[in-house]
Amino acid sequence: MNPTYLLYGSAILSVVLLTAIIWLTYKLYQLDQVRKQFFSSPLKKDLEQVLVDQNRLLTKTVKDLSGLAEELTDLSILNKNNFQKIGVVRFNPFDDAGGNMSFALAILNHHNDGVVVSSLHGREGTRIYAKSIKAGASEHKLTEEEAEAIKSAT
Repeated sequence: MNPTYLLYGSAILSVVLLTAIIWLTYKLYQLDQVRKQFFSSPLKKDLEQVLVDQNRLLTKTVKDLSGLAEELTDLSILNKNNFQKIGVVRFNPFDDAGGNMSFALAILNHHNDGVVVSSLHGREGTRIYAKSIKAGASEHKLTEEEAEAIKSAT
């Protein structure tokens, strides 16, 4: 074997190894910076204490999240009983009164339970009627406008 080739091969190998050493030194420096930031607590904790604290924090977070999920479920159930559907129909019930001053207003919850309020405006005055609604229907006879208001609410 020619000593010149051996010398060139050794030089190339030295350059490659020197590059690898420089790269590894840089990575070690980055890792040391992360370590310093991780342990930069004024109490100078050891790794075991940091992991115990993180585990305790994670356990508390999971417990809090579970509590929030239960509360969200409870609020979701309660919200279904709140009024959330509204339908309004304006109409003119009498030929002698001008304009659509009368109305039927349906206010329902998620289960289509609620109330329909009717206001009849005439020359003599305004009359207001309310009828309870269960599952989208009433035990009282509904006018065409009241039924339309319920339909528009659902």
